[in-house]
Amino acid sequence: MLPLFRGPRSKAAVFLWFLSWLACRSAAAPVGQFDMALDIGGPKVSGSSSYDEGSQTYTLAGGGYNIWFNHDEFHFLARRIKGDFLLTANFQLVGNERGNGHRKTGWMIREGTNHDAVSINTCLHGDGLVVLQWRLMRGAYMRDPEEEIFFPKQYFGESIIQLERVAKRITMRIAHPGEPLEDMGSIVLPELKDEVLVGPYVLAHDTNALQQARVWNVRISTPIAPDWHPNRQIKPIIHEGLVLEKRLEVLDIASGHRRVLRETTARISGAWFAKDGDSVVFEEDGKAFSVPLAGGQPVPSTAASPVDRRTSDGTYTYISDGKTGTRQIWRAGADGSNPTQLTFESDHAWFPQVSPDGKQLVYLAYPHDANPQKAVGYQQVSLKLMPTAGGAPRTVAYLFGGNGSLEHPCWSPDGTQIVFVSSGEKR
Repeated sequence: MLPLFRGPRSKAAVFLWFLSWLACRSAAAPVGQFDMALDIGGPKVSGSSSYDEGSQTYTLAGGGYNIWFNHDEFHFLARRIKGDFLLTANFQLVGNERGNGHRKTGWMIREGTNHDAVSINTCLHGDGLVVLQWRLMRGAYMRDPEEEIFFPKQYFGESIIQLERVAKRITMRIAHPGEPLEDMGSIVLPELKDEVLVGPYVLAHDTNALQQARVWNVRISTPIAPDWHPNRQIKPIIHEGLVLEKRLEVLDIASGHRRVLRETTARISGAWFAKDGDSVVFEEDGKAFSVPLAGGQPVPSTAASPVDRRTSDGTYTYISDGKTGTRQIWRAGADGSNPTQLTFESDHAWFPQVSPDGKQLVYLAYPHDANPQKAVGYQQVSLKLMPTAGGAPRTVAYLFGGNGSLEHPCWSPDGTQIVFVSSGEKR
């Protein structure tokens, strides 16, 4: 039986409503960490989604004419989520280079699967245009440019897009490979529902075409107050029902591709590469385990923590110091003599670790407004890489973490990978 139709009575409106209803009925089984994959608005060319477990990469294909006016058509990979969240992923449009310049992909927040639902969309276009757009109420027309925020930089390639919700405020950030995330802008939607659908989408902006998008390094986290503490005697701020989750991650430096090796609500206090480089050893609730880089179940390990040579290559010592008011990386002789400042950034630099060949440093960058005297956890931070001889750093990973993310020597023996721990609230 069809649900009651409450919209306008014109034949065109009824037809569009029926297509939207039919598309929602055809939602597929879960794909990766998302609950459903479906076409919204009844596009002429059907879409699809798939997930590659080995590379932890999503591939979306979608038709559809647009997400605009008061009728949307696109392919959506979605999950339901309540409250605050932080969405981060790498996005890239694949193929169809001669297609419509406004074919697009990105993150979407949506109140429902209706073709005209309230929505907030990050839009990475085929012509390099980047926009944050929104529909304030169901059935309303989006307005141009009143309901858009434009990013001045255009880039014809992959982009890292972050979308954050804190109460009724939505903030978009974007970075091109190697660059730090930049705020694009924020909007406040006073009537936005607490429970919404979130996920990546793709559309061809052409009713007869199909557009693919590749999405990877997908991380869905919950922002946690940096002064949160589970002990009420130490900190009075308690988030009732909060369950923390840790991710053990490995980063391939050359590609920037990350893989999650372990996801758990137990406490991971440190991780390092085994001597052969084929597995990662980590400490969970005070016990050592090993997990293959290729993936698999952790097994108990007797491996001892490696000799801590994180900050020295035998000739120089690398330290984090806040003497300038901003935490920066300094290099000194092995005995601490002749200190030289290596970084000159607005962000705070913590936990430098030198590569096995002594040529590169990785460190954790905290936002500029963080406390330079205390490296706390539960922050929006990033991993940065730079030559030990000096030079501009590049961002290689964006994560929710902080103190404890780089607890042990993090480099693989061959210097091509880094292991770290990210955190968040379990969903």
